[in-house]
Amino acid sequence: MHINEHKLIARTQQGDPESFNPLVTKYQNHIYTLIRKQVQDPEIAKNLTQETFLKAFRAINTFRGDSAFYSWIYRIARNICIDFQRKQQAEQDTDPLHTIDERRITDTYSDPGDLLQKQELRQILRDAIAHLPPTRQHVFLLRYAEELPIKDIATRIKRSEGTVKTHLHKAHHQLRELLTPYRQNQHIPWLTS
Repeated sequence: MHINEHKLIARTQQGDPESFNPLVTKYQNHIYTLIRKQVQDPEIAKNLTQETFLKAFRAINTFRGDSAFYSWIYRIARNICIDFQRKQQAEQDTDPLHTIDERRITDTYSDPGDLLQKQELRQILRDAIAHLPPTRQHVFLLRYAEELPIKDIATRIKRSEGTVKTHLHKAHHQLRELLTPYRQNQHIPWLTS
């Protein structure tokens, strides 16, 4: 089977795209299963599987045979999953506070009739969080927007629980400093809008 596989790869590299199809047939279920473990949505997993084979086909001339073809395409699939997850995270970070429960903000201020003040506070809080360093901001949002426990955050960012707590402590301290002028009804120097 390896000889056949090598021939199919060689033919594909020589410009015969049809020779790539048996490789897709042989490995598509394995790659889909791998991706499905990383991605909850089966449709997205199917799309990422197709993307993996498309990327492999386009990069077939870079395959030198130093490793098995499956190892090579496995790495492509893993990288596609990582890129997908990064993109998902970036999209969540783009508008980080839209998911924070408004009751958290409004409950702290007992005058529910003052809608403008609440809207202003939400915007200033968004801007303040945007001023946090990226890791601190990420940890803060995982804790308060996604309501993840410390242990889950540590697992997600691949750091210790102590590191997560340190980031949260520093985020709270920095936010207090950033919001002090607002609380004291003073000019907010860092506010861009």
